[in-house]
Amino acid sequence: MKPQSIKLFDYFYLGSLFLGVLGFMTGYRAAKAALAAQSREAGLFIPPETLIAGYALGALIFLALWFLVSAQRSKIAKWLIVLFFLFSLIGIGDYFSGPMPLSEIYGLASIIAFAVAVGLLFRADATRWLNAGRAVDAASASGESASDDAPPPA
Repeated sequence: MKPQSIKLFDYFYLGSLFLGVLGFMTGYRAAKAALAAQSREAGLFIPPETLIAGYALGALIFLALWFLVSAQRSKIAKWLIVLFFLFSLIGIGDYFSGPMPLSEIYGLASIIAFAVAVGLLFRADATRWLNAGRAVDAASASGESASDDAPPPA
């Protein structure tokens, strides 16, 4: 059974994804106009669907990492999530320069939820659960306890 920290991680991590989707949807027109202006300057045609495809690919990676941590107990995925969170902090200063449209408010709320989710991965019960790995799942599926593998005391 998942500990409370992992259950909360699920809520905050998926909530962060949801807020990110809202931010993308509300800022799509502005991003589409910026892409059109940049592609005109460069003399290239980049279809606006590229923005949607790129965001969808990122969301799929985000969901895959969530599944690997929450269902498969992958410590590598945990550290990839931490790495992506640190990358998301690079542009956080842009949120505080000038007026803040709705898409940026959603983006900032998404980063905050992401930060809480990452923090929950380092609580004691989550760390123990992740370190236990799949051995505990296999033992519980076969009806054994994790201590049944230990030799009897002498």
